[in-house]
Amino acid sequence: MGTVVSFLVDPGDLPDEHVDALLDAAAAELHRLDERFSTWKPNSELSRFRRGEVATPSALLDEVIARCEDARDVTQGFFDPWAMAGGFDPTGLVKGWAAQRALAVLAEGGVASALVNAGGDVCVTPGSSYDVGVQHPRERDALCAVVRVDSSAATSGTYERGEHLVNPFGGEVAAVSATVVGGDLALTDALATALAVGGHEVLSLLDDLAGLEAFYITPGGVLYKTAGMRLGVD
Repeated sequence: MGTVVSFLVDPGDLPDEHVDALLDAAAAELHRLDERFSTWKPNSELSRFRRGEVATPSALLDEVIARCEDARDVTQGFFDPWAMAGGFDPTGLVKGWAAQRALAVLAEGGVASALVNAGGDVCVTPGSSYDVGVQHPRERDALCAVVRVDSSAATSGTYERGEHLVNPFGGEVAAVSATVVGGDLALTDALATALAVGGHEVLSLLDDLAGLEAFYITPGGVLYKTAGMRLGVD
């Protein structure tokens, strides 16, 4: 998935050796999914699927395809992995999906609370709350916002990986940075990609979705946000 993943864990009463084993298991899950879904590894299932070499997708790939179809519907086509050069590319969803699965390893193992940060896409255990800084798209050592996360937050844009986003409708990409807060990180990740691509049209969709807030910054530096989005914490 081409990114760095970090963990922040409150172990509660768990012994250190148990927490270490959980972290090893969470990391192993991420490596397993990277081996399966990397577009950079020619022998990954996803790469072989893109080349037409997979007749029957695995249950995991079927799940990712279904999640991508749902996200495409929710975003009215602004998130569309089938519009990418080279064929189906679910990277805009699968990073958050994988992070959520790694978090589940920690949660099911009994930690008091945990946060998984996959290259700026963040998910936290139920009942937890963390204040998370959002990287400023123009100033490397600055934040553009701090958001409170009690489920997930995802940021997409052009400032880290360059011009990798594609507008399925042929227009320009609307944002240098777009952040969505709330919900399941797999969908939140896809929504952030859609918001970066679609701007106002996607922002209006997000305003109507319960439990989600968002903001984006245009190439000219103008910030737009949903009605309930708070860009700082008390």
